[in-house]
Amino acid sequence: MKKQFAFLLLVFLIGEAAAQQPYNLRWPREIALTAGSSAGIGVSYLLQKRAPAISPGDVASLDLARVPRFDRYATRHFSASARKASDILLFSSVAIPGLLLLDDDIRRDAGQVSLITFETLLLSTAITTLSKELVRRPRPFNYNPDAPLALKLQQDARRSFFSGHTSLSAAACFATAKIWSDYHPDSDWQPVVWVTAAAIPATVGYLRMRAGKHYLSDVFTGFVVGSALGMLVPHWHRRRGH
Repeated sequence: MKKQFAFLLLVFLIGEAAAQQPYNLRWPREIALTAGSSAGIGVSYLLQKRAPAISPGDVASLDLARVPRFDRYATRHFSASARKASDILLFSSVAIPGLLLLDDDIRRDAGQVSLITFETLLLSTAITTLSKELVRRPRPFNYNPDAPLALKLQQDARRSFFSGHTSLSAAACFATAKIWSDYHPDSDWQPVVWVTAAAIPATVGYLRMRAGKHYLSDVFTGFVVGSALGMLVPHWHRRRGH
């Protein structure tokens, strides 16, 4: 009788723990997300290798008048300090999901949360890199006389659309906010968490414009794509009833 009671109690506790977990993993979905994103990154790498070389004539033929007025702000800036600051803030953003493991409830599901975050960042990287290679938009510094010609002749000088720094930062920050909110749906800290999640990639985007790396439209698109993925990928993993 005692053994039966202990068994029933164990089943109940396991069921309660599972009910408190907002996410579940389905391996066909996880494999498809990971493999598909990896394939996208691989395709973008092949496209980059096959891209035609850039000549000084290509650079000279660029016409600023063809750049939309709302995008011309970035063509007037070329700041190395802004570029370095955006790199530092990006690397910090990617590390932000690790803060979730400081939460006791989330740490119990560390494996699930880590995989969901990884899939979010991988998918964001795949979509961004594919877009860059398919669109091949000249970066703003191509129109700036302060930028050296050697930089304008690099393949990366034609990878402006859209901002990978902004999209990856937004994906990391919004995934963190989404996951934390799913574990703490009634917390009074939610407005602070979400405002912070938006402010960080917005700052990254501004710095990328100041660096002459991206136009406003690049940054805006990166923010929208990254934030959408940061919320959608965790949502796809939600348990029914949560």
